[in-house]
Amino acid sequence: MSEAPVLEDGFEFPTQSFSVAKSDQVRKLTCSGIDPTIYGDAVDVAMLGLPTLRVLMACGIPILGGVHLSQRFRQKQAFQLEEEITISGRILEIAPHPRGCILKCAFEYARQDGKVCVEAVRSGISPIGAREPSNGIPRPSEELDGFGEISRRTLVPEKVADYSSEAGNLIHSDPEVAREHGFRAPIAAGLMGIHFYQEALQQKYAPSAFDLEVWFRRPMFWDDTLSLVAREKDGRITAMHLLTSEGKPASNCVVHAV
Repeated sequence: MSEAPVLEDGFEFPTQSFSVAKSDQVRKLTCSGIDPTIYGDAVDVAMLGLPTLRVLMACGIPILGGVHLSQRFRQKQAFQLEEEITISGRILEIAPHPRGCILKCAFEYARQDGKVCVEAVRSGISPIGAREPSNGIPRPSEELDGFGEISRRTLVPEKVADYSSEAGNLIHSDPEVAREHGFRAPIAAGLMGIHFYQEALQQKYAPSAFDLEVWFRRPMFWDDTLSLVAREKDGRITAMHLLTSEGKPASNCVVHAV
């Protein structure tokens, strides 16, 4: 890891504080085609994604050229909009990959009294490191048997671009940059997909606590028509896929608890 020698297993990121403004959540959910009133004054857990990226960027980890591989959120209690939140995190593992490295990190999000309300684990390909052969990326099955559609929506290019306007990654808004990275068009942020999964759980259960894990498999292009399919066991959603216009999973979601 000659390009970033400070980054090693166990490295602790400097703690940061932030809050989720109501206007920001309304904009993000509206860009995603989701009714923002379904959460009331509670924070949609996917809104914690951008502050997490800011923690990584503050340590010199580039976002452009990176690939979000997986994201797990274990929420014990919902935060409220405008509430001050403290985020702390550490590197769990740095694994080899031909495009740099696979960076796996754990984060905790706490109230000002110290109570941790959300725990998260994020993994992604980062364009730093030795660029060595990968040991493989474990992912769940893409099997669709037993899954049924629960929603369908078509992404709107202008809204996909607006969703990621503050992230600084032009792969979500600039067709030329997207083509330079091998995509036919700009791609939607993986966090937008988490909004769709969380919307499904909110509409069915309105849970304060849950544990969901998402693996990103294929790009969601900014003009894709997406189908959200789910499988239930004993009346509870246990798994979901977000299918692209071609019918293949853009991402997979396992609902560990709700």
